[in-house]
Formats: sequence, structure tokens, C-alpha cells
Amino acid sequence: MAKVMVLTLSGLLAGCAYHGNSASNLDNPAVQKFTWFSFLDGSDLREACAALGPNAPARYRLVYNGQYEKQLRIYEIEAQPSGGASLRARTKGTTNLANWWVADSADLLAPWRWRESTAALSPAEMAQFHKALVESGFGQGAPQGLRLPSQDFYWVASGCEAGRFQFHAWRAKQGRLDDAKFQDFLLRHDGTGLGFRQPYVLPIEESSAHRPAGGKNGRNPSSNFTVEVSGEGIGGLINAF
Repeated sequence: MAKVMVLTLSGLLAGCAYHGNSASNLDNPAVQKFTWFSFLDGSDLREACAALGPNAPARYRLVYNGQYEKQLRIYEIEAQPSGGASLRARTKGTTNLANWWVADSADLLAPWRWRESTAALSPAEMAQFHKALVESGFGQGAPQGLRLPSQDFYWVASGCEAGRFQFHAWRAKQGRLDDAKFQDFLLRHDGTGLGFRQPYVLPIEESSAHRPAGGKNGRNPSSNFTVEVSGEGIGGLINAF
């Protein structure tokens, strides 16, 4: 039986944490590669939540992995004193280097930039979002041991509510994400213009179990990894890169 290598995030990602500032700009593919696991884990939200305690404003980060190298979607929601919230959406599809010179030859990072939109949520809309999130299982404890392969389809959510950090994840089952009841709400408020990449049942050649002779699976090794849920976050990387 093949040995599975599990690496803990604490050791592997020392010095590679996402802090939500220009030093950790996800537009830069090199920076994204080394901060992505911390970003998924919500480590910056966890730290801010602990520092502010009960006075911390409610904040949520939801990330959709529609096969890592083909589509990523990020939704960040921050509660406002009015009872509403601000929603920032970022999406990215397959990098298209052919459009580099057409789009903006002066922007060296143009092929990797995220599409972005913002929206203001009314108190009623914020309540609707929160209800859908809770009905999806958020706040009921993270699914321990759930493995999330980069080439699969899944949602990850981290958030801070009344000074308490919480985490959850949903992996597609039989090509469906029915448990992610917040998905339609987020897509309705997404103005980035990138169509949603629907999950499907992966053929064996796309699955994490597929390893042709020589140990390689034909995908870019820098985007071939599996993370595992542990505690209230991501606790390890399996067969990373």
C-alpha cells in the first residue's frame, strides 16, 4: 500500500501566513502559492477574532475550489453597524497567457489577476445569508478528517462571530454540493461576471487516487495537493505538490 505523507501546517507554513495586506497579495501567483493554505484556514480571521474578543465584528470568508487550476471564488462578508454587511467577491478562472498583451502589456500580473465586485447587503439580506450558512452546518463543528483535493470541488468557510472563530467545509458528493445552502445567495450577489464552474463526478484520471506509472498524474504539480480538516481549520497537507 502506498504511504501517504501528511505535513502539518504549523511547520510547513511558518512565515507563509496570509495577513490580508499588500505583502500577501493573492494576485501574485508566487505569493498565492505560499499563502493559500493559510488563507483557506482563515488564520488571519482567527487571530483578529481572538485579539478583539466579543467586540470583534462578524466576518466571514467563503472559498470555492472548482478544481484549483480551473476556478477559484472568494467571498468575504463583514457586518456593518447598520445590521447590513459589505460583500467582496473575487473570482479567477484558468490563466490565459494568450490574452496578456491584448489586455494590458504594462501589467505583468494581468493574466493572474482576480475579477472583483462589491455589494452592500441590507439587514434582511445579511439575515438571509446567515440563516443559509447555519442551515449548511456552519457553527456545528468542522467535519474532522474531511479531505479536500485541489482537483475536486468544495467550499470552505471561516468566520468570526461574537469573538468566536468557526470553520466548516463541504466537499461535493456524487457531483453535487446540496449541503452548501448559501451558494445560491453568494452567486446572486456576485458581479464579477465569471460563470460558476459546476461540480461533476470526477473520472478516475482526474481523481486524487489516480497515479500513473512514475507517480505523476499529468497535472501541474504546483496545483496538485490535498488539505485535511482538523480542529477548527486545516490541519495538514497530504501528498502536497
